[in-house]
Amino acid sequence: MPNTGLFYLLDVIGDASQEDPQALSRLTFVRAQCLQCHAILNMSGAPGLVNVAHGAAVLTCERCKNRQAISGARFADFVRRVEDGLIPTVGDMTQAPGASGDDTHLHRH
Repeated sequence: MPNTGLFYLLDVIGDASQEDPQALSRLTFVRAQCLQCHAILNMSGAPGLVNVAHGAAVLTCERCKNRQAISGARFADFVRRVEDGLIPTVGDMTQAPGASGDDTHLHRH
């Protein structure tokens, strides 16, 4: 699901896991909306995006410092649902929360 509780995922890019091709081993980019201050965040490194074990990461809003650890399974589920068409990409949505209508790109490297 795109709603993690504190962030709304819009775009996830990461490296595919060697052990499980359905999982991500490391995130390289996350675009999300902070659900506290509604800022759209483009995170590719610390302090906004900090990778932890097995594709999990900690997201931190640069504006309000809202912070959440999110499991690798949640990111993998999000990517899988978008690829299966169960979650529309931002470009397919009439209005994503706070989105400007830019295309969303989901990748597994």
